Amino acid sequence: MRFGTFHLIGAPAMQPGEQRIGETVDQIVLAEELGLDQAWVAEHHFSNYGYATNPLLIIAKAAGLTTRIRFGQAIIVTPFWHPLRLAEDIALTDILTDGRLDVGIGRGYQKMEFDGFDLRLEDSRDTFLEQLAIMRKAWTEDDFTYQGRFFTIPRPITMLPKPLQKPHPQIWVACQSDQTVDWTAEQGYLPLFSGSPCSREQIEGWRERFLDRWRTAGRADPAPRTAVQRFVYVCDSEDEARAALWQTRWQRRVADHLKNNRERIVAGRNEPYAPPTESSDEEWWDRLVYGPPERCIAQIQRDADLGFSEFIGWFDVGGLPRTTVERSMRRFAAEVMPAFAESGVEVGAAR
Repeated sequence: MRFGTFHLIGAPAMQPGEQRIGETVDQIVLAEELGLDQAWVAEHHFSNYGYATNPLLIIAKAAGLTTRIRFGQAIIVTPFWHPLRLAEDIALTDILTDGRLDVGIGRGYQKMEFDGFDLRLEDSRDTFLEQLAIMRKAWTEDDFTYQGRFFTIPRPITMLPKPLQKPHPQIWVACQSDQTVDWTAEQGYLPLFSGSPCSREQIEGWRERFLDRWRTAGRADPAPRTAVQRFVYVCDSEDEARAALWQTRWQRRVADHLKNNRERIVAGRNEPYAPPTESSDEEWWDRLVYGPPERCIAQIQRDADLGFSEFIGWFDVGGLPRTTVERSMRRFAAEVMPAFAESGVEVGAAR
């Protein structure tokens, strides 16, 4: 199992952007020092839900301060970009990271963000498919053209420079529906699953569905990589962990409102009011890697037993002090990750 860290850069208390982004870059550098394999950065806009408006810029900054850790986006919202510009920026970032880049993509889900860019959420799937087709052409073909519903490239063009990795960096897709799971497997891409909005049974079902479609498509690799993301907080006791749950509830409530177009935002600040339905305290607790090291190990082992090869830890949700987050990361590396090496699960492997 490979271990990574995730950064959405939330700011429940409306912390300054320079503070939260600086903390994020420092935590990515720390993740490399601690032996984690990956750093994933999200994309969001227009509120304190997340300050990572351009994951590729944050990755380029962090790449200059690291030498080994790989980078990805969880995710880039492709409808917010022109596909040729995105293809160029990914290729350039691949070069700037010395080929340490994976590409995580998705079509987005927050109507508020689409409205801000004067785009239709209803068009997101078809837009996403056209964009990916154009990006793949840009990375692999010379003098290509394209005619679609949303994008037209009327004269032959060649995108330069090409990505360092050939034919392009590994593509991951955020999977939150049967349709996306099926499409991801059929295309030969790899899936990213979020462990907070979904039950373990749902994630297990989607992973099995992905593998079934993957094998049906005749893919040569019998055991493709699959990733799961969860909130992580390593501390001394369960009581201490439960006292910190508020930050994950804040994040989940705000995400739920943004997804269902019932957010309340004033001057960029989201109101984390209780949604019509939400997980019970015990159901929510069951989804978290929170508590003393032995509980965190047991929680991650459940995902390892399901067959996940990548575990992405969301350490910095945005509410805990920087020193607390970094202490949790250090304990995770020192007291949680070694348990998997001892049990025969591979830790700290290269790509």
